[in-house]
Amino acid sequence: MKFMLIVIITMGAMGHDPKTIEMRIPQKNKAECLKSAKTFEFKLPIPGIVVSMTSRCEPKSDEEQPEVKQVET
Repeated sequence: MKFMLIVIITMGAMGHDPKTIEMRIPQKNKAECLKSAKTFEFKLPIPGIVVSMTSRCEPKSDEEQPEVKQVET
């Protein structure tokens, strides 16, 4: 079964609404997806600025395509 790596990046400055971007990256299998997901986990501790990145793996549907989109937070 093929999987989709979902990477969520949130960025913002104090006093402004943060913006969130979601990337969907196809992976060959669950093991490859989980390995890739580990490289996308971090938080950047800069005062007044929010930058974080999380990731997860989901089974890929046949019609699902890679994409990058802004999502509501």
